[in-house]
Amino acid sequence: MTVLIDGIEYLPVACAAEQLATTETRILMLLKRQALSGELIEGDWFVTAASLACYDRHATEPAKPPECRSSCSSTGCGCH
Repeated sequence: MTVLIDGIEYLPVACAAEQLATTETRILMLLKRQALSGELIEGDWFVTAASLACYDRHATEPAKPPECRSSCSSTGCGCH
């Protein structure tokens, strides 16, 4: 089910999740991280069909830099 608003095609989060074989929660997280584009319409989130088509479902999450611990004395982890 798609919704057309101002010439832009949107899909409900549930449909987007189905297309990417993931959960609705994951789609909401991708929207929050701006990996997908969407709009909150009358209390429900919708994803643009264009951003869904362009999303690489096999892309990996960006790697987190190592976190320093207060007891770290090595310069190898980025502590100074």
